[in-house]
Amino acid sequence: MFWNHFQQLSDEALLDYYHSTRNIRAFRLLYARHKDSLYRYCSQMNLAAAGNVLEELWRSILERPPQLYGRLLRSWLFIHVNKLLRNVTDQSRDTVAEAPLPGSKLLSTLQNLPRIERNILLLHIECRLPLATIADIERISLKKCREHYRNAGERLETLLNGPRRQPWRTREVAV
Repeated sequence: MFWNHFQQLSDEALLDYYHSTRNIRAFRLLYARHKDSLYRYCSQMNLAAAGNVLEELWRSILERPPQLYGRLLRSWLFIHVNKLLRNVTDQSRDTVAEAPLPGSKLLSTLQNLPRIERNILLLHIECRLPLATIADIERISLKKCREHYRNAGERLETLLNGPRRQPWRTREVAV
């Protein structure tokens, strides 16, 4: 198969092709398509573990390509990365909390959100996953997922811009 034929294949077709032939070019193209968004997500969720988690993810795909059973590869990747991040978080609960990301006010503010709200916000905005998929990842109802998403957006706006300004009112003085 020529390189330009690879470019036209969907992620799922590329994964099937890699699964059947173990052609490294197909894997490289999958890696190139998803590495940036996965790294941004992992680094914003847990910067200290991002490298190890992604290395483990890509190694497992190289060695044992997943069977998607009709799912999208993009969804499978974020579900799997989320599981790996949870395992790392569960193992390191006794350690000191990590410092916020240096540089951007937005990144450091994101670090101040509770884990579930940060995860839902990042998966929906950054990774463009639907809230239904995110609810499955978090093992919560869609209604609860929407609440967390709305709360995260409001909390992020408040942390970045301060509390909303209230309209100015004069007191009525009783005479």
